[in-house]
Amino acid sequence: MTSRPFGSLDWARRTPGIPALLDEIRQASIADAPELPQSFFTRLAAAGFGRIRVPVAEGGLGGDVLDLLDALLAIAAADSNLAQAWRTHVLATERHVKSPAGPLRDRWISRVAAGSIIGGGWTEADGSGPSVFTTRLSTETGVPRLTGRKFYSTGSRYADWLEYSAVDDAGDLVIAALPVDAEGVTLLDDWTGFGQRATASGTTVLDGAPVDPDDVAPWQTQHLGTPGWQQMILLAVLVGIGEGARAAASDLIDQIDRAHGGSPILVLEGYGRISALVASARASLGEIGRLSEIAHRAIIAGDADAEALADNAVNAVFQAQATIVPQVIEATDKLMTLPALLADGSEAVAEAQNLRSSLRLDRFWRNAQTLSTHNPVLHRLRAIADREIYAIDRIADPAEREAAVAQSIADGIRPLTVVRLDAALAARLAADPRSLDAVAAAFGGREPVLFQFDERPGAHFDAAVAIATLLHRLPTAWFAVGTGDLSLTGHPYNLARRIASLEQLSGGRTAWVLDDGDTETEEQRDRIRVVQQLLRTWPRESIAADAGARHFAQTESIRRINADGAFPTAGPLNVPSSPQHLPVFVSSRRFDDVHRYVDLLVRDDAWVLPYADAAGHPLATGHAVDDIDGLLAIAGALPQIADAASDAAPQTLRARLRLPAPALYELPGASARFERGSETEAS
Repeated sequence: MTSRPFGSLDWARRTPGIPALLDEIRQASIADAPELPQSFFTRLAAAGFGRIRVPVAEGGLGGDVLDLLDALLAIAAADSNLAQAWRTHVLATERHVKSPAGPLRDRWISRVAAGSIIGGGWTEADGSGPSVFTTRLSTETGVPRLTGRKFYSTGSRYADWLEYSAVDDAGDLVIAALPVDAEGVTLLDDWTGFGQRATASGTTVLDGAPVDPDDVAPWQTQHLGTPGWQQMILLAVLVGIGEGARAAASDLIDQIDRAHGGSPILVLEGYGRISALVASARASLGEIGRLSEIAHRAIIAGDADAEALADNAVNAVFQAQATIVPQVIEATDKLMTLPALLADGSEAVAEAQNLRSSLRLDRFWRNAQTLSTHNPVLHRLRAIADREIYAIDRIADPAEREAAVAQSIADGIRPLTVVRLDAALAARLAADPRSLDAVAAAFGGREPVLFQFDERPGAHFDAAVAIATLLHRLPTAWFAVGTGDLSLTGHPYNLARRIASLEQLSGGRTAWVLDDGDTETEEQRDRIRVVQQLLRTWPRESIAADAGARHFAQTESIRRINADGAFPTAGPLNVPSSPQHLPVFVSSRRFDDVHRYVDLLVRDDAWVLPYADAAGHPLATGHAVDDIDGLLAIAGALPQIADAASDAAPQTLRARLRLPAPALYELPGASARFERGSETEAS
């Protein structure tokens, strides 16, 4: 490699004879020859395309990745099938260029530098994947021989050498190469791909074809970033199709201008859209080429971050695929519609049809559609998500993916300590300033905890009052109202108002814990439903934050829940909604649609996610205490905060536990509390 700027080789425009050759190829493509002449392939090789990536010192042109992509794009703009036919050669050459110095690399680099073209095949029609192949490399006769059948053999009929994936006698995957004219090799011209006859992608039959042992390489000789390269070559061809479509649109406008003295404005706008789409796709291709070149240089230099750079480049390629494919498809589709934008009438229809046929506008759309199906975008999108979210380098099998997702969830959990106080201890803290001072001092500067105050039958204790008393003394702690027998909590409206008031006082630092076993009656379910629906009836966002505003609140968003059932309630609540949207709801019950309104489940002394299995990682762990000494012991075991001042700002409980707000169903009878346009719409 040289020190010149990225992509400055400009092979397609600076190499003598190449611009004229590309124009000749383009004209042959328009003529719709059943198969492009093999001479085109040979002349491109003679002009150095096949050795662009080989270093100058080894007989190549020393081009970087951007040089290669630019050259591929130029060929594809003339004829995409011809460009795609080079794909196997490009990928094989890249593997050898990146290989460590040694006899195998020297052998192949010298062949490519001398002008040899590499074809071959990997895919098998029986569904074999990248780790299982039916093609065998056997040494039973003393000479390694290949036997098998390859379904895709892109570019093989133009090649001098062929390489194939196979399994050797030891069961290991290998890459075996042999001359195209070797005994036992049959290349069938049976490819019927949609408009892609010129890619020479027919079947290869291998019948005991002899292989030189020196031309057998381990599967592991594939370089870092190979999956990205496999797709990047296709993207370069796709962008070339887009550029070809843009050029065809320009030719179309030229013909219309000459025939009519100008083109309709809609045709010109269509051209502009095509040009913009192709420019965007080309920019994306350039960016992934730049990242791939950076990774390449790191691989060659043996840098410690080479693997990470290659992985980043692969991910960037998959991201680019998700945008380049639809851009090129849209551009080629738009090209097909341009002739129809001529004036109405039978003559215009005939002219439009003639323009489509004479310029063969359909070939761009057809080839783009075919090429885009080689590696479905949907799979790439999933691969992007798996890599960035779950650290999976490829689309894993279901069990592996499930384990990765579970591990990701576990890694993101920092369990919260829950301190459960019985009614007597809570009452003492609320009434005894000295005890409260001691507890506040013990928990100060420590990792914040959640204090749960349980309301039990016969205790005559209001947890909300106790929490309100302690909020200012424990400004970064979280609190929970624990209820057991729901029938003792009064009407759901009163319970909702108590919880909502605490939410406002605490800044969204509270939870409601319903721990009363795992059974459920319709009345209990109805009570929970009414409480939660009421808690969101007056959206906090409706309150005017500007003291100069004409109205206290924009009341059109305040809702009636109009609940029926055991506790008919119209609403709304007379307290605004929580800063955390809804208070965190923790329950010991397993409801059928638990994810809709339950944030966490109580399992023994732990709070777990609703879908957690028996080994689910707890988001919170409980500790029951009944005296001051027990509280102080828990405080002493908590980690100290290095910089207490930086953590002084309260955090909502939902944010601390990283919980999304439940997606409550709106009740069927829900309606606006104040009708739009009424006198009380903005009060």
